[in-house]
Amino acid sequence: MLKSTLAKRVALVAALILMVLALGACTGGLAEASWGSLSLYGSPQNILFAYADRIVMLDPLDGSPVELRDADGNVRIDDTGNPRIWQVQAGQGALAKFFTAPIPLAENTLLAVSYDHGIFEIDVPSARVNNTTGYALSGNAVGDSLLTDDMLYTPLSSNSLTARTADGFSEVWRLTTGQSIWARPLLVDGVLYISSLDHNLYAVNAETGEVLWQRNLGGAMTSAPIYADGYLYIGTFGRKLLKLDTQNSGEIVASYDTHDWVWGSPALLDGTFYFGDVSGWLYAVTDEGDAFANVWEPVQVATRPIVATPLLTEDSVVVGSRDHNLYWVDRETGAVSLTRQLAGEILGNMLLMQPSEENEISRELIIVSTMTASEYVVAYSADTGERIWVYSR
Repeated sequence: MLKSTLAKRVALVAALILMVLALGACTGGLAEASWGSLSLYGSPQNILFAYADRIVMLDPLDGSPVELRDADGNVRIDDTGNPRIWQVQAGQGALAKFFTAPIPLAENTLLAVSYDHGIFEIDVPSARVNNTTGYALSGNAVGDSLLTDDMLYTPLSSNSLTARTADGFSEVWRLTTGQSIWARPLLVDGVLYISSLDHNLYAVNAETGEVLWQRNLGGAMTSAPIYADGYLYIGTFGRKLLKLDTQNSGEIVASYDTHDWVWGSPALLDGTFYFGDVSGWLYAVTDEGDAFANVWEPVQVATRPIVATPLLTEDSVVVGSRDHNLYWVDRETGAVSLTRQLAGEILGNMLLMQPSEENEISRELIIVSTMTASEYVVAYSADTGERIWVYSR
């Protein structure tokens, strides 16, 4: 029984990430990125979708690829007479693999960190890569990087996090851990909080890399903690949501038991934490000081893992699952009010896009990506669940 359970857990991790080192050794490496990443860029805002070997910019009004224009506003035409679209493919020889969000570096410049080819600078007006070979990272970039005015912090699968200058990307320091780091670090008042698969949460001086403290939380972590009023909140593979005191070396001051592994970060609104687990359970809890209390009893809304952090609208908690479904759950009662089926699994982050006169968007939108080319990105009305558009390839 124990062996069977363990085998299922290993299979789950491999399916979700496709980059466990043992798997890579057996298969000869990662075939392609395992999920897409969504982010918003510019004014008016457009959607950047990073997946596999490319990054594409989409118009949030209808999901169409944004057309490239010259300085006079005219659409640029390719050699075959077709409009050129905003799309980037990077790397020499084998193309780079992308599944983390590009980061604004400077005006008209994006920073894209690939899984396997390092760091690329992208000129936005031309959708061209300035450094085609990339800046090497000495490891595979797994989670989103954090960029500040001075530094770039990148989590790596090679049991480390690297801190590099934001100008030139020369390495300043490197934190070595017992296992991979898959989550973007959290920066609060000059301290980086770094979660690792080695069960430890590290508090590190962001400038020097000095470890201020580390705390074994009893389970691997694949997401970043969130911070509120001097405390950190994080879910673990130890089937717990934990509250840690940042002023007391990360002492655990409250713990909440879950049915299964907690993969993503919780979402916090009006004092309530919303999060899911890999068995499809959804939780809504409040912090009562030295304990957590249920807002409503946990509900198993999905039949497969909930990986992404939930989105919160005025009335609903919106969660995506590997069971190909998007669920709207009433924030007050925990009852499922809407379900929308998609063609593929939902693993990547989701976006909540506000109405905008600039974009001619009159209603709040839920933007979600899947692993299936026929529905790479889908937009829904946040209040009615109406499907607005689909981007496919």
